[in-house]
Amino acid sequence: MFTPFQRATLAVLAVGLFAIGLGVWAKGGSAATGLPVAQPIAQVQAATAGGPPPGIVTVGEASVDGIPDSGYLAFAVQFGGPVGTDVAGGLQERVTRLLAKAQQLGVEDKDIILGPLQFQPQYQYDPQKGQKVTAFNAYQQIAIECDDLSGMPLLIQTLMKDDATSALSVRYAPSEKSSAYLVARQRAIADARAKAETAAESAGVRLGAALSVSDFQPPAAPQYGPYGVATPGKFPTVGGPGFPPAQIDTLIRVQVQFAIATAD
Repeated sequence: MFTPFQRATLAVLAVGLFAIGLGVWAKGGSAATGLPVAQPIAQVQAATAGGPPPGIVTVGEASVDGIPDSGYLAFAVQFGGPVGTDVAGGLQERVTRLLAKAQQLGVEDKDIILGPLQFQPQYQYDPQKGQKVTAFNAYQQIAIECDDLSGMPLLIQTLMKDDATSALSVRYAPSEKSSAYLVARQRAIADARAKAETAAESAGVRLGAALSVSDFQPPAAPQYGPYGVATPGKFPTVGGPGFPPAQIDTLIRVQVQFAIATAD
């Protein structure tokens, strides 16, 4: 299973899925210029009353190629009709039907993440009254976690056979138990320590032990589609033929706070 952070990411990713078709994911950069955002190599923290202990904070990064062992499907279910149609009820019926098909293939409730509903009005121009709403289209974003990739092709085929499905995309990820993930994390922490040692030497202090390690998500420039913002996720984007891909790039970023060693 994915972590709570990954599950929250899936729900956010589903929001922008239909707006951007098969998915254009944001890359780190400045919203004003589109240029990459420069991250400080290290930050030295001074002691503050009631605050964190003094130390050096750095961000480490590492990338390791590995075979994916998990992934997810993200797709939208749609239903529309003229004003007066119960589009919410029609949409719910389609969602229930599709999820029942997925559950028949072994998908469990805990593997299903429902995104928000969207209702989009359709307009028609009236020469006398101007524009008026004549119909509504309703959409439900859904993500399904797949811890067993062997069942994903049949699940894709089943969902795509139903005309209620739109904008389905597939993404892969290493589980947190995979060797690629563990190696990448170890290397990212080592990279953070190397940067901290450089900073400590420049500041004329000795580096101490690590005080905390946390996942780091760099800021990214939002990508605006017709219906909102697509937020970048933790999962690597995979392109090209092959199912599943033989290798994916497992990129890990961590923020580490190191203590400053006291004099003996």
